[in-house]
Amino acid sequence: MITIPLRVRFWLVLLSAAAAIAVGVGLTTTRSLTLREWTVALALLVVITVIERLDVTIPISTSSINVSVGAPLALAAAMHLGVGIGCLIVLTGHLVDSVLAHRDPIKSLTNIATFVSATAVGGAIYWEIANTTVSPVGSLTNLVAALIASCAFVVVSTTSLAVIVAPIIGMPMHTMWQSTIRLSAVEAVTLPAVGGLVALAAQESAAAVLLLAFPLVGPQVAYRTLVRAQRSVRDTLESLADAVEQRDPYTSHHSIRVTNTVRLILQELTDVPYELTETIMAAARVHDIGKVGTRDLTLYKPGPLTTEERREMQRHSEVGGVIVSRTDEYRLTASIIRHHHEHWNGNGYPDRLAGHEIPLGSRVIAVADTFDAMTSDRPYRTAMSRAVAIEEIRRGSGVQFDPTVVSAFLRGMGVASGATATAPQSQPVPA
Repeated sequence: MITIPLRVRFWLVLLSAAAAIAVGVGLTTTRSLTLREWTVALALLVVITVIERLDVTIPISTSSINVSVGAPLALAAAMHLGVGIGCLIVLTGHLVDSVLAHRDPIKSLTNIATFVSATAVGGAIYWEIANTTVSPVGSLTNLVAALIASCAFVVVSTTSLAVIVAPIIGMPMHTMWQSTIRLSAVEAVTLPAVGGLVALAAQESAAAVLLLAFPLVGPQVAYRTLVRAQRSVRDTLESLADAVEQRDPYTSHHSIRVTNTVRLILQELTDVPYELTETIMAAARVHDIGKVGTRDLTLYKPGPLTTEERREMQRHSEVGGVIVSRTDEYRLTASIIRHHHEHWNGNGYPDRLAGHEIPLGSRVIAVADTFDAMTSDRPYRTAMSRAVAIEEIRRGSGVQFDPTVVSAFLRGMGVASGATATAPQSQPVPA
């Protein structure tokens, strides 16, 4: 069961009540359907259920959201058969999908309440404005009504999801809304067209309505495959980074610990956009992947490195940047990984960048990376204490490290306020 804040529970109960009222009022005010219309309603229910079963899971922060193209059919049902029947079809379709998919009850209730409410609002607007004796594309007035209804549907659904889901996954509400509105923007354009297709198909038979599933499911299956391929690339690179660290017992789980410290710092840098935060976190997870090209002799050497060995070791940031730049999933992290050993004063490598020339993500990883290196055993020395390592980071502020990032690190560690902080542990990092 998902743990949700009290205020989110309040909004979820309120939205669920609104959805229940919408279904009840809609059914009492909807005209009686003919047998032919009931078969069309059943066909729409089947299509919506199939489409929802093929939804696409998109990772967001430490959680994920599921998206599908069932929304156009949901509103089309309300526009063609009436608000009450449309809401009933959406409710039943999502309920069946939740049971078959064994979804968490909170997720199921959120989906049902959100899309039933959105269908009710969009459908009510359409029936208030349009001439319902013709299809949604049968006149200019109906087309405008369908566009307004579709926009209302998208606004209600995305806003409801942002209000309920964002606090649960720790994502800013406005960022969640922006992300979902972009995913739903195409729906606002396609809804009127789908509504017209449903009306035309319904004039033929329920079987014709069932055929609408093919042009809708095809692109969704293709996109689902693409998302899985992107996830596979990310998993592969993370596994490669872990394999590199496993070559050296002293650096095992290093990237995981660094990523946890990066998260801690970014939580204090509240003005960093959410998208950039996610990019920096992804970069931190594989920041040392370039060491795949470093010889074991150099990695394991217990004493000081020769000049040539030091150059070989330093090349890992360049190699890492090249590796990730060849994948769409990690391309934005390439410059962050390349420059995570640059120094604030310009004495780092590989390009001797200074100050704000260094990408923000690189500056954040530099602090987290150095802290973990100092607090971990190495072949040539034992680990420093946490207090000593923090003092070294503080001493490097303005020289090796960005002062703003150091301040955020100290706040995150509880040092600035005088509290005692616990160093990040080796635990899996959500991607």
